[in-house]
Amino acid sequence: MKKIFTILSIFFIVESVFAQNVAEFSLEQAKKYALEHNYNNQKSKLDIKIAKKKVTEIRAIGLPQVNAEAKVQKFLDVATSLAPANAFNPAAPAGELAELQFGLDYNNSVGITASQLIFDGSYIVGLQAAKTYREVSVNNQIKTEVELKEAIVQAYFTVLVANENAEVLNQSLTSTEKMLTETKALYEVGLIEEQSVDQLMLTTNELKTSVGIANGQIEFAEKLLKLQMGIDIDSVIFLSDNIDAFVSNISLEPLQKEFNVVNHIDFQLIEGNVRLMKLNLRKEKYSFLPSLNVFFNHQQQNMSNEFDMFSGGDWYPMTVVGASLKLPILTSGSRLAKMSQAKIEFDKAEIDAEQVEQNLKYQSQLSKSNYETEYETYSNQKSNLELAKKIYDKTIKKYKEGVASSLELSQTQNQYLNAEGKYIKSLFDLLKAKSALEKSYGK
Repeated sequence: MKKIFTILSIFFIVESVFAQNVAEFSLEQAKKYALEHNYNNQKSKLDIKIAKKKVTEIRAIGLPQVNAEAKVQKFLDVATSLAPANAFNPAAPAGELAELQFGLDYNNSVGITASQLIFDGSYIVGLQAAKTYREVSVNNQIKTEVELKEAIVQAYFTVLVANENAEVLNQSLTSTEKMLTETKALYEVGLIEEQSVDQLMLTTNELKTSVGIANGQIEFAEKLLKLQMGIDIDSVIFLSDNIDAFVSNISLEPLQKEFNVVNHIDFQLIEGNVRLMKLNLRKEKYSFLPSLNVFFNHQQQNMSNEFDMFSGGDWYPMTVVGASLKLPILTSGSRLAKMSQAKIEFDKAEIDAEQVEQNLKYQSQLSKSNYETEYETYSNQKSNLELAKKIYDKTIKKYKEGVASSLELSQTQNQYLNAEGKYIKSLFDLLKAKSALEKSYGK
């Protein structure tokens, strides 16, 4: 029965894992998945669609506009006009007014109006600005993708490093528990003191606490990665890349790459803003120019004291064709003030562009320096870890031979774990520095 129960338990556990639809991701697969499912990236793609529709909206202003209109009117009170009475009756006294009503109870009309913009400087600039805005939206989406990829890299590395840390702690815990068991056996036969048992038990409890903390760090590191990727944080994922694959590719080669500010997405964004401010200035200048429209209007009117709009009453045509020229003459300085403001905004945009350019150059140089420093730190910590491991292994051998005390063993183990922690931190910092360096180069 116990065997059957064990088999059934394993079956249900395996079935439960597969039911959760475990997904496996390499780093590149994780970045690709995030580009499709990350929430911010999805919104930035929608912003591009909005920008494209904005271009269509503004372009439509310069295309023919056609409107149809139908109107049904019932005058409850026909408008009354006053006129000198002697104009109709010579015998009427001077100053007397006659009340006249011109109009019928019903006045119905249907019509169609067409217009076409011939020239308007603001429209031309507005269309150019809309296209530039669309380009800026595309660059914003590219920037979102660049930042998203770096966030995925950081989160992916965090999970791998957390797993590496937990694995080291688990190995140390297993080794310490084994030595604790052996030490208890020696104590029971009176070969060693109780203090040795207590010392190893203290170390074991501390390692158990560290393992628990490390497992919690893994859990929340994975949740952060899933959040960045756009996956349900309660789903199960497996990372197929291991940290050794990234360590083997670490070198000083990225430092040799040349920085070109034009390739950086932040510079391209600020350049887009400069173009927008320049177009805004041009729009204000064009406000001094005239605008020209042509139009066509045709109406059919039906007037009667009875409602006979649908009963074959008489309809009277009215057709107008013409052009409209609007020329601004005097605005009391408001247009000049707007143009001056636009010029100032353009000057500010150019200053911002220069500031961004210098800042990007600085960030690139800083990233190179940080990577070089982290590479050297990683190399040193790796050497220190090898020495600490060597000392720890020798101490274990001496402890088993009865030459070293449990206190010495505990001290060398703490030294080894401390070196391991520093090594893992230096590795994580180096991977982050490499990611930041690659980002600093731009696209």
